[in-house]
Amino acid sequence: MPAKTIFGGLCALAVFAAAHQQAQAVTLDSLIGGGSITVGDLVFSNFNETGTLPASSITVNFTATGIQFTADWNTLSPNSDSSIISYDVAPVSGTLVSSTLNMGGNAVVGDASASVGETIFDLVNSKTYSLQAFDGGPGNPNNSLTDTVTFNPDTTAIHVIKSIDVAASDTGTASLNFVENIYTSGSGEEPPIPEPMSLALIPLSVAALALRKKIAW
Repeated sequence: MPAKTIFGGLCALAVFAAAHQQAQAVTLDSLIGGGSITVGDLVFSNFNETGTLPASSITVNFTATGIQFTADWNTLSPNSDSSIISYDVAPVSGTLVSSTLNMGGNAVVGDASASVGETIFDLVNSKTYSLQAFDGGPGNPNNSLTDTVTFNPDTTAIHVIKSIDVAASDTGTASLNFVENIYTSGSGEEPPIPEPMSLALIPLSVAALALRKKIAW
């Protein structure tokens, strides 16, 4: 086999391995009642979930800068889907400076909405912070798919409670596929641009809405 071909294959394997070291995906139910998970400079622990969507239907993806949740939250089922997810975050070393909330893969038609509300408890400094992402459909003045909070002062331990909701009247439908948190460490680096995964999930929402049915609010 030519050396060039072998070298190319090794490069491809290296890229594949690097990608899997940066992102680790598991279902949320496998984390509940388990120990801590360390990815990069972050330690995640104490996972819990309640809501209409089972934890086994929610995929958790750990990245070098945070955590992502993917699922099919929608209003097509008899009851509008919702999830309340909680967990702890701490740095391996240094401090946590800020948290950025992103949501994506959302599609809202008619009288409906998709939203993510988040409360962060600073376990060190006894402070509470709030984040909110919302999509009320095209032209809604309250639409905002991202929110950021800076911890003042920096902290070394937080507890996160995240509420994910989709709701609709009998004249609308809504779905949501992607929720992400990016944490900035004490190094002072700016939060990175959200990964393309959120954009890739949008067609899934559109396809789901094509099969929509009317549901009471």
